[in-house]
Amino acid sequence: MRSFDYTCLFTVMVILFLCTSGCTTTRNTPPDSPTPATTIVTATPVSPGSTQVQATSGTQAGGSGSVDTTIIIRYNDYDCLDVQKEMGVVYLNPDQKYTIRVSPPNNQVNVNVLLLDVGDKERLQATRPEWNAIAKTWEYESIVPLLQFNDVSSTQEKTVTIKNQGKYYLCADDRKESGINDAIIRVPVRVSRLW
Repeated sequence: MRSFDYTCLFTVMVILFLCTSGCTTTRNTPPDSPTPATTIVTATPVSPGSTQVQATSGTQAGGSGSVDTTIIIRYNDYDCLDVQKEMGVVYLNPDQKYTIRVSPPNNQVNVNVLLLDVGDKERLQATRPEWNAIAKTWEYESIVPLLQFNDVSSTQEKTVTIKNQGKYYLCADDRKESGINDAIIRVPVRVSRLW
């Protein structure tokens, strides 16, 4: 009778082992399969402050060389793009150089685009842009962007060298507008790593 109990116990343990081992393994891509050339990421709005991000990027194996993206924001709002996620890397590293190109939005609104580290990204929510009449530029109190494009009305391009390893975000900001509008603003951006 005891041997029957042990046999049942052993059988149940084998079944549990097989079930859990199937849940924890990952599927590996065969070595001869091609790396996908295009990745499309779409997120749907969850709250009024949320937006859609649509991205098309180059090869993602080990981090791609460039990403063409459209940051979609609502009128008088902002949103940030996770550069690492789009480039297929965990962090941006020191001495890496990137070119950021920003094109004007799809409508007559001129937005600001900022490249921020993770700390400044968190502060952006509580910091609205303020016009500096002397410098004739938009300023963000307590935020130091790595790059800033003001009132994007034509295609602009700038190069940045990463100084500290970390996470960086490309943010499109339209919070300098006044009034209420249901307009959706599409801001085309391109991030390219300079090798």
